[in-house]
Amino acid sequence: MRLPTLSEELDAITHNYDYGIVPGSATVFVHDELEGIGRLDLTLLEGVMIVIEVGDQGYKITSYSPLHSGSTTIAATQAVVANVNRPFETMESLLMTISPMFLQRFQEVLYQKLDNVRQQQPSEDDLILHQQQQQQPSTQMSSSSYNTLSEKEGL
Repeated sequence: MRLPTLSEELDAITHNYDYGIVPGSATVFVHDELEGIGRLDLTLLEGVMIVIEVGDQGYKITSYSPLHSGSTTIAATQAVVANVNRPFETMESLLMTISPMFLQRFQEVLYQKLDNVRQQQPSEDDLILHQQQQQQPSTQMSSSSYNTLSEKEGL
C-alpha cells in the first residue's frame, strides 16, 4: 500500500472529517514538504479549537483554545490538555480520544457504511435458494420435446 504524501494527508484531513468536527473548520497553515511537517487547526464539535502537527511521528496536538465555557467544552478541553504533544498513529485515534462527539459520529458513519454493505450482499436464504435451483434438473419439457416424444410413441 502506498503511503500518502504530506500534501495528500493534509488534504484528506481538511475534507474527510467534517462529519465529526465543525464542518469546514480544518485549515492548513503550515505545509513544509522539506521538513515533512504540516500544521492545521480545526474545531471540535464540543467547541475547542486545536492545532495539530502532522509528521513522521504521527499526529499530535500542539495547542488548543476553548471557544465556550459550557460543561461539554470544559470536559473536552480537559481531554485535550491530557493529550497535548502525545503522538497518535492515526487522525481518527487522536480525535476519538479527545472528542466524545467525534467518536459518536464516527461510530454512526461506520455503522451506516456496514449496513449499506450488508444490504448489498445477498441474504443467506437467497444464496441457499440459488444453490438449490442450480442443483435441481429442469423438470419442465418444452412443447416441442413433448410433440417429438408423442410422435415416436404413436400418440
